[in-house]
Amino acid sequence: MNPQLDLQGKKLIKAWSYHDVEGKEIGYVARFEDEDGKKDIIPYFISSGTSYKSGIDLSSRPLFGLDKLKNYPKNKAVFIVEGEKAAEALHGINVCAVTSLGGAQAYGKTDWSVLSDYEKVILLPDNDAPGDAYAKGVYKQLSFLENPPEIKMVRLPGLPKNGDIVDWLQSQQLDWDGYEALNDVTGDLKKALRKVCENSSPIPDSWILADLADAPLDVSGWKKANEITPKLLPVQKLRSEMIPEPLRKWLDDVTHRMQTPLDFSGVSAVVVISSIIGAGCNVRPKQLDNWKITPNLWGACIGRPSVVLKTPSMNEILGLLDKLQQAYGDLHEKEIIETEFDAITINAELNEIKKQQTELSRKKSKNELVDSEDIQRLREDYVRLAKKAKDEAPNRRIFKTNETSIQSMTILQQQNPRGVLMFRDELTGLMVKWKREDGADERAYFLEGWNGDGSYTDFKVGRGLTDAKQVCISVLGGIQPDKLSSYLHQAKNGNDDGLVQRFQLGVWPDEPTEWKLIDTEPKKAEKDRVYKIFEKLAEMDFVEYGATQGDDDEKPFFRFNDAAQIIFNEWLINLQTVKLPQEDNPLMLEHLGKYRSLLPTLALIFHCIELADGKAIGSIDEKNIQLAVSWVKYLESHARRIYATGKSPEHEAALNLSDKIKSKVLLSPFTCKTVYDKNWHGLTNKKEVAAACDILIEENWLRKAEDKSVSGKAGRPRQPEYHINPAVL
Repeated sequence: MNPQLDLQGKKLIKAWSYHDVEGKEIGYVARFEDEDGKKDIIPYFISSGTSYKSGIDLSSRPLFGLDKLKNYPKNKAVFIVEGEKAAEALHGINVCAVTSLGGAQAYGKTDWSVLSDYEKVILLPDNDAPGDAYAKGVYKQLSFLENPPEIKMVRLPGLPKNGDIVDWLQSQQLDWDGYEALNDVTGDLKKALRKVCENSSPIPDSWILADLADAPLDVSGWKKANEITPKLLPVQKLRSEMIPEPLRKWLDDVTHRMQTPLDFSGVSAVVVISSIIGAGCNVRPKQLDNWKITPNLWGACIGRPSVVLKTPSMNEILGLLDKLQQAYGDLHEKEIIETEFDAITINAELNEIKKQQTELSRKKSKNELVDSEDIQRLREDYVRLAKKAKDEAPNRRIFKTNETSIQSMTILQQQNPRGVLMFRDELTGLMVKWKREDGADERAYFLEGWNGDGSYTDFKVGRGLTDAKQVCISVLGGIQPDKLSSYLHQAKNGNDDGLVQRFQLGVWPDEPTEWKLIDTEPKKAEKDRVYKIFEKLAEMDFVEYGATQGDDDEKPFFRFNDAAQIIFNEWLINLQTVKLPQEDNPLMLEHLGKYRSLLPTLALIFHCIELADGKAIGSIDEKNIQLAVSWVKYLESHARRIYATGKSPEHEAALNLSDKIKSKVLLSPFTCKTVYDKNWHGLTNKKEVAAACDILIEENWLRKAEDKSVSGKAGRPRQPEYHINPAVL
């Protein structure tokens, strides 16, 4: 501590250092006086190198004398006085005493939690109205502690008006100036104080039963606080045996090494494989009907950021897709070189045709005999070569993109007729973009692309015609729970066009409760096996593996075998006649309605995995339809958790505020400004905080006390204080 010696002509009289429990200095308070005895008490708590600047930059204020509590027995009384001068005077006679930073009005800004679990506290109020008010306020704060001490009050005898413990000690030791350390060698002063404390007064009934509107001090009469923590519905775990066998060992290894839920890597793998198959084939779920489904899926991994490692889990799967895309990129480079060589030959032939046509035109202009068959032959050769030159231009095979604009996506679809996967690490930003007016067309385009069998024609001046005969868009990404909740709240209030329901593989698993260090080598052989499946599916001629070629230009398709058909029919009848009629959640009803396509899609994907691994051929069997049924049940549990969280933003703010209260980073009482100054998520302005407090009042977490006094700024009313139910702390 290096305090300044004067302040605007006032001389430094005394400086008191504040320390943390370990004894480290954290600031100081200085007292300055002029020749007439007028004083200024200035706090210096803003760190500036090796010293401090005036001001207080603390979220909650520490007690003066905090370091005295480090080794102080819990079964001994702690004295509370008003002001550093009074507390230090008691330290001089070996009495443990504390006070709050900032004077008689600062008790509500102070962290008193260090006194929880102490058996007894003794209040020594000054002999004036502010002294009583301070003692009253401190009593209130101590009463709200989790384990409050027994609180007694001692009114020191013989104090003059406005007097305090310093005056009382001076009456016992007449030559003491009130600042220098007391020399109580005999312990007589401490003994005298102990004798006075034998006549301690009980806390006045008026303090305990104070009217809530004026002084909310009562700690009794609180109703039981209702549960605020969001009650997530239970969900099924994705079990290892639910993963198709060719993928199982690798995904188990990924989950084990990263210690993340299997749900994220499992869902990511199924979505990625669906995008590779894409519009290459479809499934016809009925035995005779031509109802067809393109096996295209959207997936969302829901979890708190940096907690469940959803992005690293997705990236493990996407890494194989990136590798496949790079392999096709290398092949494309080779094809470009070969095409450039072919183009030289074609251009030479075209130039020769042009020369011959020029010569024939010259002869015709001179009325020389020209054989019409020669002209027709040249025309046919030119058309053939020009078409060949156009057809020879290679397109690079793209499997994954982050692009979402209609024009760019249409070009990708034109060049990749099986479709493309669109990946976003955080899908919420995209969903917010699509809510805006300027994102409406793009939103509609993606909603249509989910079906996997549409087309799109675009014409722009300067770009010309872009015609995609097949638009199949798969989507995969992550979502944070709180952002999803806000989005669903709007959907519940009429702003729903089926976007969320298209994320049929949306999963929100429970967070792991245990963690241990895992450091093992990845199972490369199992990873390579999965990559070969990716490669095989990317080039697969599905007809060669048992698919039926559709009529005209239709895609090849698979059907169920007889046993699988029975399972599907029973499941579909139950869905249409039992499950859907009994569903009363409109969002969930629409979600379940899309399961008509989800079950066959999953069965086809599982079947194609076995085809690529050499384990099957022909129709979809009962094993894969049964596996798909287990996935649908699993996914339904996650969908119900997701749709149950569509709370209002105000309720989300109340949840956030309740979390802060339970973690004891918010002291009672507090104002709205106390909260939004901390810039906590969802609690960044007065409106958000007030709405959260209103909900917590209804749920018996808080009480609101209006302060009828005014602040010093043009008589503006003070902000109301909110007091926390001690039972929730």
